[in-house]
Amino acid sequence: MDTPRIAAGPAPTLRPWSVPRGLPVDEANGTPATRVQDRYIEDILRLNSRLSFGRLADELRKNGAALHQFDQARGLTTLVAYSESIPERYLLGLAGFRLAEYLNAGFASQKLVFDRSLFCEPIQAMHRRDIHVVTTHTGSGRIVGYVALAHSQDTKPRLLTDPARLLFPSEQVHGIQLQKLMDDPYTLTTHQIREVKRLVHAHSVTDRQTHLAITLELLAGISKAVQTEHPGLKLLIGDVEEHIALRHLVLLGLTVRLVQGTNPKLSQQDVLHPRYNTGEKVLPFYARIPDADGVAERVTAIERALADESPIRGLRGVMAELSGTVQYIYAPEGRDEEAAA
Repeated sequence: MDTPRIAAGPAPTLRPWSVPRGLPVDEANGTPATRVQDRYIEDILRLNSRLSFGRLADELRKNGAALHQFDQARGLTTLVAYSESIPERYLLGLAGFRLAEYLNAGFASQKLVFDRSLFCEPIQAMHRRDIHVVTTHTGSGRIVGYVALAHSQDTKPRLLTDPARLLFPSEQVHGIQLQKLMDDPYTLTTHQIREVKRLVHAHSVTDRQTHLAITLELLAGISKAVQTEHPGLKLLIGDVEEHIALRHLVLLGLTVRLVQGTNPKLSQQDVLHPRYNTGEKVLPFYARIPDADGVAERVTAIERALADESPIRGLRGVMAELSGTVQYIYAPEGRDEEAAA
């Protein structure tokens, strides 16, 4: 059977059609309602695991819309593009991959996904200038790695100190305001900041060498995206697990300021609320972007590592060449109610 591809046309509406009306929910005892939910989640995971993005590169190349493309001899292709450049059917596929991988990791609520008949994250929440870094298996076109650099939702740039600016999601979740954590936020605007989101490897990737190769691909994509946005881009923010995703930021050669003492919370009605109740604690961070020479140095080092036949040797070279560090700072006690509102 041919590998399913993302076809043009309107998105299908998926419904949990097999749920009898009025069927009681009893998750503890595994009633039919629970089994239907489990089957629905399995269908969502299966659907997204079979989608191919093999033609996305041609679509972007045809329109001159790809910011960057890496094609490696090891069988991986990485694309970097803005939301506005990616056809809607592919954006739906990316949003489906994001949801599926968060379900696989236990970071998304299966019950809410089922109750709301979701099959992807809402693409309406994506900004047209969000940058997507997508790594696919060249042969099958299936996504094996992904990260987004999300743009502020402010329609015009506002000073970080402007009380009318829109907060970034990580600020809201952790009940903080960036300007209260920084010594010199007074000239930064919201359009000079990108939020790192959904940094994931596909759960289907179990080979360590391939996993490390995907890490290098994503790092290369992020570094080229930063270079593209430079000098307008001044700051990366987000939240990470201290012993997992944080390592990727350090490998970019950045000085990462990790904020301790926050109390992250999401409404129980938010599909992603398990993200902050599962596994290692998630901490907010910010990292300043170096000057043009510093950015170029990092791009060169990561591209050199990407070209190495050995991903392990390539990563070791990056660690030796780039001097990323972590500095710990502490949030004021208690949640900032203005941020958490």
